[in-house]
Amino acid sequence: MLNPLGEWLLKLIILKENMNKYLSSFLLLTSLLFAVDKKGKIKEEFNVSGVVLGKDGKGLKKVNLIIYDDNNQEVDDEKTNGDGEFKFKKIRIGNYTIKGAHKQEGEVDTKFSVKNIDVVLTIDYNQNQYTKISEINDKAEGNLTPKKLPQQRVEPENKRLKFDELFFEYEANLKALKTEIDSLKRVVKGYEKGQTMPNISRDILDLIKIPENQHQVELQNGTVVSGELLQESDSTLTLKTQIGTLVLKKEMVIRMDELEKPGPNVVFTDDPFIDYYPDKQIFSGEVKNIGKIRADFVRVIGNLFSQTTDEVGTDSIFIKGSRVIYDSNVVADTALEPGERASYILTVPISKGIKPQYHTMDIRWSQTN
Repeated sequence: MLNPLGEWLLKLIILKENMNKYLSSFLLLTSLLFAVDKKGKIKEEFNVSGVVLGKDGKGLKKVNLIIYDDNNQEVDDEKTNGDGEFKFKKIRIGNYTIKGAHKQEGEVDTKFSVKNIDVVLTIDYNQNQYTKISEINDKAEGNLTPKKLPQQRVEPENKRLKFDELFFEYEANLKALKTEIDSLKRVVKGYEKGQTMPNISRDILDLIKIPENQHQVELQNGTVVSGELLQESDSTLTLKTQIGTLVLKKEMVIRMDELEKPGPNVVFTDDPFIDYYPDKQIFSGEVKNIGKIRADFVRVIGNLFSQTTDEVGTDSIFIKGSRVIYDSNVVADTALEPGERASYILTVPISKGIKPQYHTMDIRWSQTN
């Protein structure tokens, strides 16, 4: 049992603790009801801050913002920074409208209220509304530290096909395609050849054979007739022409010329250069096709003769000219196109014990269709 003094001291301690609890609760309730500054005075001005989001969901810079009160009077103006953030200071309690203007995005406006607390806004051009992020009772510092805004939802990018690897072997397919095209060309050529060259018997071809124009006859009336001379008498000329056989009176003929059939004509461009040796002679020079048709298998021939015109050496060589693939599938480079030149070097061996006195040179060729 405590004495009376001890009981009195115990009651005093308990009463003091209860008073501290009541005082703390009162102060907490007061701070919730009234915003105060550092000096303990009730705040009448607050901060309004936040961010402006463009239509792409990112912070929009250089947005001109103006706050208007209920009487549509301008209160303050600001401009967003590079991240789209803004902050107004010393905004009094009341209802307001904030309006934004941007060159590309256009205009936006939203309403908000200030009630004894700082306000953080998110102004979104897509929604044209604001979101209250936090309300802070600034009883200690009186400054607002903006909180991070929620992340804008990012639409997933469309999946695109990557071309890191090829679908197919590029070169192999090109080669196969080229082979098919070449095969198709051969088929088409064969078809065209079959169309232009029908299978007709030799007898029929002989009947419809077109005569070669070997002569040209000019008449007094200016007519020129070309054909093959079949017969000539003292008074008439018989010609086989493309329209049939004609008999012309000589008294009507002014002149008759023999036509040269166009063909190849290979000649030496100059005398050959000769190297003399005891057992051989080497001829070198150049030939040219002065005809109007290609000469095939052009060959230069050299002959050596003794004083008694006996042949003491002979040989020949094909010239090196244009490469031609013939219908018989023979491939040769011994052809000369019209106007083409080619050089040659021909070695002619000499028969033993005989000295040549002179030589002859000749050119032979063929003509193919």
